[in-house]
Amino acid sequence: MAGRARWWIAYFALAGIAGLAGVIAAIWMPPERAAAVAAAAAAITALPITRVSARIDTAVRQRELVSASLYAVGPNGRLPRVRDLDDPIALGVHAAELVVRDDVEDRLPPFIRRDRGPEVHDAITRGGFVLIVGESTAGKTRLAYEALRALRPNHPFACPTPTGLPALLPAVRKERNCVVWLDDLERYLGGQGLTATVLAQLLGNGSRDVLVIATMRAHEYNQFLSPSIDVPPEERALRERTARELLQGARTIRIDRRWSTTERTRAAEHVTDPRVARAVDDERFGIAETLACGPTMLESWRNAWSPGGHPRAAALLATAVDCRRAGMHAPVSSTILADLHVRYLEDRGGDRLRPEPLDAALSWLCTPVHGATGSLLISSAGGYQAFDYLLDVPDLKPIPEGMPTDLASRLDHVHAHDVGLAVGRLGRWEEAHQVHQAVTAERARLLGPDHPGTLGARQETAYVLGQLGRADEAHQVYSAVLAARERTLGPDHPDTLRCRHNIAFNLSRLGRQEESHRMASEVAAARARVLGANHPDTLVTRYEVAYALGQLGSWEEALQIYREVVEARTQALGPDHQGTLAARYEVGISLGRLGRSAEALQLYRGLIDDHTRVHGPDHPETLRARHGLGVNLGRLDRWEDALAEARQTCTIRERVLGPDHPDTLISHREVAVALGWLGRWSDALPEYRHVADTRERILGADHPNALASRNDEAHCLGQQAVELYRRVAERRQERAPGED
Repeated sequence: MAGRARWWIAYFALAGIAGLAGVIAAIWMPPERAAAVAAAAAAITALPITRVSARIDTAVRQRELVSASLYAVGPNGRLPRVRDLDDPIALGVHAAELVVRDDVEDRLPPFIRRDRGPEVHDAITRGGFVLIVGESTAGKTRLAYEALRALRPNHPFACPTPTGLPALLPAVRKERNCVVWLDDLERYLGGQGLTATVLAQLLGNGSRDVLVIATMRAHEYNQFLSPSIDVPPEERALRERTARELLQGARTIRIDRRWSTTERTRAAEHVTDPRVARAVDDERFGIAETLACGPTMLESWRNAWSPGGHPRAAALLATAVDCRRAGMHAPVSSTILADLHVRYLEDRGGDRLRPEPLDAALSWLCTPVHGATGSLLISSAGGYQAFDYLLDVPDLKPIPEGMPTDLASRLDHVHAHDVGLAVGRLGRWEEAHQVHQAVTAERARLLGPDHPGTLGARQETAYVLGQLGRADEAHQVYSAVLAARERTLGPDHPDTLRCRHNIAFNLSRLGRQEESHRMASEVAAARARVLGANHPDTLVTRYEVAYALGQLGSWEEALQIYREVVEARTQALGPDHQGTLAARYEVGISLGRLGRSAEALQLYRGLIDDHTRVHGPDHPETLRARHGLGVNLGRLDRWEDALAEARQTCTIRERVLGPDHPDTLISHREVAVALGWLGRWSDALPEYRHVADTRERILGADHPNALASRNDEAHCLGQQAVELYRRVAERRQERAPGED
């Protein structure tokens, strides 16, 4: 404010000088000389006045821009202080059932200390980027809010909209201390939002105390950080690179929706609040889950399907839920909901349900549910969003086939691209291919064929083609993108080298292992020259070189490179960084391939402990390490132990990642493998058949992974036949003379 005041003072002072000079000249000088003096004074002050005026206009425009991008701005246009934030519900905390005390409406129950509270306090005290992960209504946002109020009450507080980060940067840079609040982080991810580069600009060089604190639903977090184990982790890391790099660099604390015994005991201290008392009594759900009326809202949605009830509203809500599950994190227009909800309504009975008018359905959805403060559908200026608790319902049906492509066709190319990425994370590669093709065509029309955004979409299309088993087509697209990048950016530009890296990986899919190794080695050398030997991208490609060596059977050389990558990443990123832990996993793979399974077993036990300590027992990377442990138990002929490990891992993956996730299917296959080695082929067959049927449904019958699964099924049937013949032969040898 003081800075802006100085500019206004300067503006009026300069204008006053010019005016005063004219008045004095008019009093003491002849008219013709007075006019000349006044003109000279005006000329002298004109340039400074113009500059000052321009600075004032710029400041006003910037203030308006920053204010428009924030949810919370103080009355003077400046960022508010944390201590001034007296409405946590406006910041994303779920409202509880309304209680009136002394004529005062209360939507916020008392805060109950959580077991992970000390970890959150420690992370906030250390500063930087802090991420709290958990299911919807686990209490993530309330925990973050209360911790900030306790630890950073005097810090300016910035809460940008998902599209407001660029406008926010100048405001944050002006503050010596600042908190940036990003509730539901998935809304901010992507090339147009928060990236590792933007985060670095927010945090600065360490001379200022800036804290970026975010929350994220566990399902979204896992989807970004748990791509399929079918291909090397480093190739997967290249995809959706900005989001993965960002998440891997956060101090992450996980909290559970189901509360511990200790937490429920603390909650019991607040039973004078009737809402808390009811939540403590109902042990089926977490305390925060019950306080947010999540189960009540879910029951209301399910009941709405009844004929003559609110079936159109139920279908609209199912559409809104699936829009978010399909990667559309921004509000969706009523037009899109109206267009897409028809299939959901028809699937449940259509006109036989006696659906209500569209306006009545939307009105009912946006009205607070009985006994709750919130509504099933949240209305905003941009459209509608489903209450996020409904996204984590465990028995949700798969998104209907074709719905993501219909949705993407109604969105701009930025949001359509997000849908394509999300559908790919679900393993629905054919739909992802359709979306990315459409995005590529739209960007080429709007931006031009060689625009970085267009080339990025084409490169994503190539990646999807590879996942579809169409490696030849992927190679053609990659090669065309490489030619465009070399033409527009040059051979050593990071984007050009990234494309060459992808081509090297795809060559291995084509069985051209020598070419893959040669190109990966060339890219690694180029990246070392351009970026440095220990740059993350250089290490990524060295990782690819090791993978190629493994494919060529040179596991000793591969092991050496993987170990060098582990050492480099440990020094540059720290021992607990996701990249370091991923490289250790590949060391274990190499040891197992070299027949050194006892060493691999020891490595994986340590890796499981480290992942559990850093990420928790159910984190996808913890489960990946458990998978490696189970594989090596089998290699040591400890098949009963291997079977137990595979079954436990499969159960957790099914719960955390979903039944159709590639990692879950791999665990099912590992269960089948162990059963086969134990001679239990009849038990193994359903597992093999389940994997084959699911892969065929998701990937198509001609996909290499689907074909490999059918081969597994055939092998199992063959083994069953052999076992049957053996038993028949034994029976014949045992039968008495003359017995049939």
